[in-house]
Amino acid sequence: MDTVWNDPAGPCIQTFSLDRTCFMIGFLHTEKTSVSMAKTVDLLQQQLGPETFSRLFPVLLTDRGPEFEVWKLFEQGVAGASRLRIFYCDPMQSNQKPRVENGHNYVREIMPNGYPLELLTQVLVNRMFSHINSTPRRVLNDKTPFELFTFFHGSDAAKTLGITQIPRDQVTLKPELIFHKPR
Repeated sequence: MDTVWNDPAGPCIQTFSLDRTCFMIGFLHTEKTSVSMAKTVDLLQQQLGPETFSRLFPVLLTDRGPEFEVWKLFEQGVAGASRLRIFYCDPMQSNQKPRVENGHNYVREIMPNGYPLELLTQVLVNRMFSHINSTPRRVLNDKTPFELFTFFHGSDAAKTLGITQIPRDQVTLKPELIFHKPR
């Protein structure tokens, strides 16, 4: 789990990368706080159901950003029951979560620094991650993260997460995917 942002005061995208498949999802936030980030985990648990949620998110590995510092909000569900374990990378060791950082390279192709995230909606964020997850990866033997994710977890789980498969010849990893060109 991590965040991507272009302005410390502005909106950010909370990202999750599922290690075995390189499948990434993102959620738009107006606040970069533990409470806001944990609400996404609450939503995922509710939408996916306990069994699928536990299979997809037994552990969260993240950095020590202030938005993740209240660990109990992540580890305990709404009713206070344990739902996952959270672990933190060592300071300045982004190599401890390389799949997330590599996934952010795809995000930055579409959403370079300086682009106004205030214009984004969750629908556009889902579109961006649908294209990223439909991009073949050498590390996956030319399969896409979407193909592997749906093989292991089914297409209903991808649909619940707001991700759709984009045909390979229609994948776009450019800002025009979510940002309109100025006229």
